[in-house]
Parts: sequence; C-alpha cells; structure tokens
Amino acid sequence: MAGKVFKKIQVVGCAEKSFQDAIEAAVGKAANTLKGMSWFEVRELRGALKNGQVVEWQATVEIAFKVE
Repeated sequence: MAGKVFKKIQVVGCAEKSFQDAIEAAVGKAANTLKGMSWFEVRELRGALKNGQVVEWQATVEIAFKVE
C-alpha cells in the first residue's frame, strides 16, 4: 500500500519580542526531538500583559511530522 502518514502535535512558543519569534521558538524546540517535520500551522496567537504593556507573545502551533 502506497502513501504517507503524518502525525501532528501541538506546542506553544513564547517570546518577548514578536509572534514570529514565538513561532520560531515553538518550531525550533520541537526540532530538537522530532524527526521528519514537514509543516506547521499557527492555530492561535495571544499575548501576556503586565501593567497594560505586552510582556510576552504566545503562539499555539501544530507541527506535522512523517510517521515511519
């Protein structure tokens, strides 16, 4: 039987400067333990506030990897 199978996991990346940094943190950390990563989907963006100021950018990311 031909075809590919992928599994997706969900992680949350956090950063002090931007959503892009938060996404890259999530993908970068996952790359340390996952092999065969193929794509990611940003599911949610949010931030943390302190005294009315943004102190953290957060991105919920689904990462797909090939099942061997």
